[in-house]
Amino acid sequence: MSDWTAHVLPHGPLTQLAPRVWQVTGTLGNMALPRNMTLWRMDDGTLWVHSAIACDDVTMAEIEALGRPSVIVVPNGYHRLDCGVWKARYPDARVVCPEASRARVEQAVKVDSLDTDVPGAVVHTPRGVKDVEHVYEIDAGAGQALVVCDALFNVPHQPGFGGFITRMIGSSGAFGMTRIGRFALLKDARAYRGWLEEMAEHPALAMVAVSHGDAILADAARKLKEAAARL
Repeated sequence: MSDWTAHVLPHGPLTQLAPRVWQVTGTLGNMALPRNMTLWRMDDGTLWVHSAIACDDVTMAEIEALGRPSVIVVPNGYHRLDCGVWKARYPDARVVCPEASRARVEQAVKVDSLDTDVPGAVVHTPRGVKDVEHVYEIDAGAGQALVVCDALFNVPHQPGFGGFITRMIGSSGAFGMTRIGRFALLKDARAYRGWLEEMAEHPALAMVAVSHGDAILADAARKLKEAAARL
């Protein structure tokens, strides 16, 4: 497991967000930007792992106690740092990603199928955003959860020089699309705003889990509308 050990960076504990959803927050070396791995227990009892993070032995044992990892979601071509060692650790798990990101993801790991090929997960392609990543709607066990990668951040301002840089580039301080997100992902702000407002009207929406920052566990509809208004 030497390759796995080399990938383990500082991270927090496994935290339950909802009856069927857990998250681990880690770091990216010296960068101030936090990164999240989101885990969802599917109907068959196995785990869907979004934006995988290599964790220490204690945390991995806790994850495995929840269920067998069977789907490794690489949400876009940039969130691929640990997907290869996860596939090596769980060779029977399927690696999935959006079609538009497949070539970039396969620079790190072979893709087994598309992210749309997962029973129980509704895959949304937000209007106004490039199709290189998707938003996943899953049954959290107490309402529906949206799992978002880089199209929405919710990073509080961070301390130190790294935090200063994160703040200056507009990647912290509010729930919404960052300046970098607008540059890299946004095609039509009006269309994306309308899509977020529509998702806010989802009658069963309970939470939003993001790959960078704090999950929205209360007032998800209002927070989505606020994010839409900031575009």
